[in-house]
Amino acid sequence: DNDFNYRKLCIATVLLQRNPGAILVATNRDAYDLVGYDARHLPGNGALVSAVEAASGRTAINVGKPSSVLAEWMMEEYNLNMGETMMVGDRLDTDVKFGNSGGMKSALVLTGCTTRKEMEELILKVEKDTEGEQQKDMVPTIIFPHVGYMAMGQ
Repeated sequence: DNDFNYRKLCIATVLLQRNPGAILVATNRDAYDLVGYDARHLPGNGALVSAVEAASGRTAINVGKPSSVLAEWMMEEYNLNMGETMMVGDRLDTDVKFGNSGGMKSALVLTGCTTRKEMEELILKVEKDTEGEQQKDMVPTIIFPHVGYMAMGQ
C-alpha cells in the first residue's frame, strides 16, 4: 500500500481489537523494495506488517514467500513435483529460502534486490559457519547474472 499512513494503521488496529477471532494475514515480509535508477531501498510490505503487529499486539501469518503454506498449495494446485521444480527470484530471504525450504531447486538472479557482494558474504558466512547454519537455506542452487542466461542452454 503506497498510501499507508497513521490513519490506516489505527483502523487496522481497531478492527483487530474488535474482532479477536480475525486472522492477520501478510502476503509477504519483504523488508524493502528497490526503487529508481540508483536502487534506493524503500520500505517494503514487511515494514507495514511489522507496524500493524506492533500496534495491535497480534502476529501475522505469512502466506507468501517463504511460507510453507504457499509451497504446499502450489504443489497441490498445480500437481508439482517439488524435486523437479525451480524457484527463480532476486531475493535470498524470500525467493531462494522459499525454494530451498519447499524442497525445490533455487536460482538467484543478480538483477534485483540481492547484490553479488551480499551473495559472496552469505557464502563466506555459511562456509565459515559464522551465523551460517541459520542461513544455509538462503544459498541458491545456481546463480545467474541476469534472466537471459537461463535461456542460453536452449
